[in-house]
Amino acid sequence: MIALVGRCGLERLAAALRELGETVAVVPPDPTVLRSLAPELVYADLFDATWAMPRVAAAFAARPVRSEGAAVSNDNVVWIDPIDVSRATLAALAPFPLVLRGPRRPPAGAFGLDVGLPSALEAVYAAADALLAGHRVVDVAGLWARHGILADGVRFGAGHGEAEFAPLGLSRRTGQTAEALEAELVLAWRAARRGETVKAVVMDLDGVLVHGELAAPDFGSLNPAWDADGGEDEAGWWRAPRAIHQALRVCQSRGIALALCTRNDPALVRARFRRRPPAASPWSAAIHDTCVDVSDFVVVEAGFGAKSAACCRIAARLGVRPDSLAFFDDSPVERAEVEANGGGVRVIEGEVADFPETLLGGEGFFVWERTPEQALRLGSWASRVAAVDAEAEGEAALVAFLSGLHLAVELRRAVAEDLPRVRELVARTTQLRLTGEPLPASLDGPGADLWVATCRDRLADHGLVAAAWFAGEGSGRRLAELAVSCRVLPHRIAASLLAALREQEPSARVERRDTGRNAASMGLIEASAAGVAAWVALTSSVGR
Repeated sequence: MIALVGRCGLERLAAALRELGETVAVVPPDPTVLRSLAPELVYADLFDATWAMPRVAAAFAARPVRSEGAAVSNDNVVWIDPIDVSRATLAALAPFPLVLRGPRRPPAGAFGLDVGLPSALEAVYAAADALLAGHRVVDVAGLWARHGILADGVRFGAGHGEAEFAPLGLSRRTGQTAEALEAELVLAWRAARRGETVKAVVMDLDGVLVHGELAAPDFGSLNPAWDADGGEDEAGWWRAPRAIHQALRVCQSRGIALALCTRNDPALVRARFRRRPPAASPWSAAIHDTCVDVSDFVVVEAGFGAKSAACCRIAARLGVRPDSLAFFDDSPVERAEVEANGGGVRVIEGEVADFPETLLGGEGFFVWERTPEQALRLGSWASRVAAVDAEAEGEAALVAFLSGLHLAVELRRAVAEDLPRVRELVARTTQLRLTGEPLPASLDGPGADLWVATCRDRLADHGLVAAAWFAGEGSGRRLAELAVSCRVLPHRIAASLLAALREQEPSARVERRDTGRNAASMGLIEASAAGVAAWVALTSSVGR
C-alpha cells in the first residue's frame, strides 16, 4: 500500500501507479487514517496549488505577498499563509515512512530568460525549501526538466504535476506523461524503503564515459580533458559527457561503488582514461572535479574476455552477490551476453542518453537512510579489494597484509545516533549473519540493549560495520544475531567480535542458523574460540 497525502495532481498520480499494478490510497494528512492503512510508503505534497498559486499571482502582478503567519486580502479574498499548517502536517507525518514532493517554482519568463523571481516570492519558496531540509524529497521540477517537459505543458506548473496538453506534457526522451515519470520515482523510493539498493554500478567505457573509443587515434582530440597525449584546451572540459559523470558522482555520494568493465588494454586505460589537471579557470576546475577517471573506480576489469565473467569477478572482489550489480553498456550484444551468463547481474537497457536518469532516479539507486558510513564507503570498498587481492596470493600473504593494516575495532553499546546505520546494516547484510533474525522493534529505539562495532585501518575508516543483540532471560539467554558488513569480510574481524561478545555474556548460548545466504558465517563460532586475532586491536566499551 502506497498512501498519497495531499490534493493537487495526486489522483492522476494514483492512476499512474495503479496502471503499474500498485495499491494506492489518496488520503488526508490524518495520522489515524494512516495508521489504519499501515502504508509501506507515504508520499506527501505540502505545496499544492492552494499554497502556491496566490503567491505566484500576487508576485507577478506586483501585489504584496504576505509574510509567514500573516493574512492579507488579494482581490477581496483573504489568503491564510499555510506555512505553519505545512509545518504541522509534516510533524504529523514524521512517524511514517515519508517521502515529500518538492515545491515547483514557476517559470521566470515565457522564453526561459533568467529574469529572476520577485524577491517576495523567492522568500516564500526559500521557506518551503527550509521546511524540506533533511527529508526525502522528489524534485518534480528537475524531473520535468531532464525529460524536456515544458512548464506550459503541465497544469498549474507551480502546483500540479500532471500533464495537461499533449505533446507538451510528454517526455521528449521516453514519451511518458509527467505523472508516469513521477510514479516511477515514487516506486524507486519504495524500493529503497525495502532495502533494494544497488551496491555497485559496472560501467562500460567506450562511447559511454568518453566520446568514441579509447584506443582510437583521435581519442585525444575527441576527449582533450583526458589523455596526456591529447591537445588539452579550455573548451575540452566543456566537451566532456558531463551528465553521466555527474550522475556517477551522485551514486558515489550514496555509497554505491563504481566498477569499470571495458574491452581495452589495461595499460592503455591507466594511461588515457586519466583526467588532465584543470586549466587555470574556475569553470575548468569545477568540471574537472565532477568528471571521473580510472582512479574513481574501486575495481577495474580491462581486457578482452567475456564481460559476464568480468562482472562475476567484480562481485567477488567487492564481496557482493552478482544481482546487486547494475551493468551499463552501450552494446546490445554485450548486454545480452551478461544477461545470459552474469549470474543475475541487473542489466540496464536503453540508450546511453537514458543512463544518467537511471543512475539518478531508477529503482535500486536510492538509499533510504542517509548515514555517515555512505561517505566512508568508497574508501572502505578500496580497502576490501586490497585485502581480497592479498588473499589471492595465499594465506601467508593475507596475514602479512592484515598485520600491516593496523585494524582498530571498537565494540560498544549502541546510542540513538547509531540506529539509522544499524537498520541499514541489518537490511543490507546477508552473507555474514549468524542467524538471519530481523532487528526486533524493542531494540530499535534510544537506549536499546544493542551492540555495535566500528572499524578503521590505515587505508580507510569503515565506520559502523557490525551490530549484535542478545535475547531471552536466564537459561534461555542467547546471542540472537551478529551481522557484519561484507566490506570487512576479508579483514577477518567477525570472529574477534564474536569472541568479545561472548566475553560480555559468557553464559549466553551461541548458535548459527543457515539462512541459505549466510555461508560466510560458517565456522565463525569455532574460530571465535581462539579469541581476538593478532592483527586486530579491539577495545570494548560497556557504557552507553
